[in-house]
Amino acid sequence: MTETILEAVKLTRDFNVGGSLFAKPKTLRAVADVSLSVQKGETLAIVGESGCGKSTLARMLMRLISPTSGHMIFEGRQIEQAKGRALTELRRDMQFIFQDPFSSLNPRMTVGRLVGEPLETHEPGLSAKQRRVKVSELLAQVGLRPEHADRYPHEFSGGQRQRIGIARALASGPKLIIGDEPVSALDVSVQAQVMNLLSDLRDKLGLTLVLIAHDLAVIRHMSDRVAVMYLGAIVEEGPTDVIFAEPRHPYTRALLSAIPVAEHGRTRHQIALTGEMPSPIDPPTGCRFHTRCPFARAECRSDVPVLRETDTEPGHRAACHFIEEIAAEAAPPAPEGGMGLTDAARARFALYGDAIAGVKIRPRSET
Repeated sequence: MTETILEAVKLTRDFNVGGSLFAKPKTLRAVADVSLSVQKGETLAIVGESGCGKSTLARMLMRLISPTSGHMIFEGRQIEQAKGRALTELRRDMQFIFQDPFSSLNPRMTVGRLVGEPLETHEPGLSAKQRRVKVSELLAQVGLRPEHADRYPHEFSGGQRQRIGIARALASGPKLIIGDEPVSALDVSVQAQVMNLLSDLRDKLGLTLVLIAHDLAVIRHMSDRVAVMYLGAIVEEGPTDVIFAEPRHPYTRALLSAIPVAEHGRTRHQIALTGEMPSPIDPPTGCRFHTRCPFARAECRSDVPVLRETDTEPGHRAACHFIEEIAAEAAPPAPEGGMGLTDAARARFALYGDAIAGVKIRPRSET
């Protein structure tokens, strides 16, 4: 029986935008009634296009921002109500990896001080010498050398800086790490290195990971389960292999069909979405996706669909009124590999697959 380590129930986050002396501010609902659970030891990926609310959700789960409503539970502890010592203890067990490895590191501090700072908070009994030894061990865990502790962030490459961020996240000995697109700012080859590192650390240290991402290759080869977000709400969730092979929500199908073809003259079926994502200040009534959905009907414009089990596997849920009809009517030709992936896409996935399978990609030895 799996153990739930993190649970979110009906999380909502509103922001006030605009407003003046003569006008009230408008309400932007970045996250709308999101519920999800994360099992101990698994990797959950949250995916969606820019502006869908996935980063806001990640920051709420980490209590970097507070929810407008709803609650979060980590190992039986209420996250949104934690204060003082209770919040410090949560910070010890939950850590965050930021998207930009440069802006998340203080340029005035050496790497040794950056990685050692969490130790001062969570292990105050360590002497300066013991902290130095611990910092060296943490740097070695992420593929850096002990002498790197005396350097500053600007002296490293992007991939190395992200390794420093990972070492800093590991310093407190967390049980759960949330990564907000931790490899999106890196080159593809460096992405594979960092993915390989995260996978190794997850297996070695027994970590639970929540990854925010929009790169389908990252999701396909790094996660156990996927949650797809659109306009602040989760529209589909389930095991990664099932989501990629048999997506049931029209938005998920469109995302997967949008994997680019990198070969001249090659074409394939692509689900074209019309228009832009609606504004979260004035979201559509009913299903939030109906303004762009090629299968929208009258019911979609009035009734909000709920996440419900699909016809594939237990745990695969989609928020669509017509899951069965769309699955039967609109399934595109799917050659071996699922969803008609191109050779170019499979080659991209293979790079990540090699990393996860243990084909080590040696990190660059910049000095």
